[in-house]
Amino acid sequence: MFDVIVIGGNLAGASAAINAVEKGVNVALVERHKEPFSPPHCGEGIADVTGELLELDKINCPKNEIKFVQINVSTFKEYLFKLKTQKIFIIDRNYVEKSLLEKAEKKGVTLFLGVSMSDFKSPNNVILDNEENISGRVIIDASGIACQVGRRIGLKTHLKPEDIGVCIQSRVKSNFNNLIQKMWFHTPYAPFGYAWVFPKSNTLANIGLGIPGGQKVDLDELLKNYINFITDGNCTVLSTFRSCVPSGLPLQPLVQDNVMFVGDAARLVDSATGAGIHHAICSGSLSGCIAAKYVRGVLPSLEIYQTEMQNKISRLTRTYYNKSKLTTDQKYISAYKKAWALLSITNKIFPNFFQGYVAKVLRKDYAILEKYK
Repeated sequence: MFDVIVIGGNLAGASAAINAVEKGVNVALVERHKEPFSPPHCGEGIADVTGELLELDKINCPKNEIKFVQINVSTFKEYLFKLKTQKIFIIDRNYVEKSLLEKAEKKGVTLFLGVSMSDFKSPNNVILDNEENISGRVIIDASGIACQVGRRIGLKTHLKPEDIGVCIQSRVKSNFNNLIQKMWFHTPYAPFGYAWVFPKSNTLANIGLGIPGGQKVDLDELLKNYINFITDGNCTVLSTFRSCVPSGLPLQPLVQDNVMFVGDAARLVDSATGAGIHHAICSGSLSGCIAAKYVRGVLPSLEIYQTEMQNKISRLTRTYYNKSKLTTDQKYISAYKKAWALLSITNKIFPNFFQGYVAKVLRKDYAILEKYK
């Protein structure tokens, strides 16, 4: 029997496995893909605080540093944010995930790559699609929006269409200002969501959009129009993918008996922006630490994970309910214009305060994790 089994080898799952094995317990990780998606199903933008958790410099991860963020809300009026104290990087997620899995294996994690979990028999048994059965004292569900273990133990994992972020993104070759990250909220490109340009270099960018599900729109046409707007039609689309992210309320509970939930499986995603990388890494890392210390008898209960995550859950819950009130074009546009205008003015007058506050919120997660390292 393994001490800890992690279902899912994404950022959350790999982080969980590494942090658990570093505490001296026996860990297995099950990932249905032999290799991470290439190109990744992700915009690949992260804050520098998150980059520290991933040790980007240590693993020599390719990255592009963003100096400005340009915001539009349904019009050509721009809100431009100059980044002074906080940094944003566009990373190579594929490179990061491969590095994490390699690190996990070197530290002693048993990897089951290219193998899916076909069933889960509570409380300990994971049945794989190669007919192999493995068991674990603690199970960490990092299976993404499908929440594979949670669904099988009876949690309410079903999401309403409007609580699913429907995304489409292309890797585009053209001429870009690699210092500027662009985000266009709402119409005409991303109704009740936003479209983005995350430049990886001055010739390559991730261009995509994400909107609430349930809308009768043509995603391909919306993306095509946005790419043409950004590039004036002078571009080459190298690849395109579709994906879904949870944008509903965080899953409750995050701990059920001996099962813990992290990342998208726990619905730890900002419903206003779709941002989830930071939450995935923090929740994965924390769950791995707590699971290992529980197995070793250092901690009395896995419920400590639920307690430590409560502030994050509360923040994400407030964001969800605030966004849920914006049910019409007028309400959405008015609220977002007011918010970005206020933030833009604050950033110009007090850049250190505004950007420092954002960094402080992110570092709170870092501080929680350090308690259990």
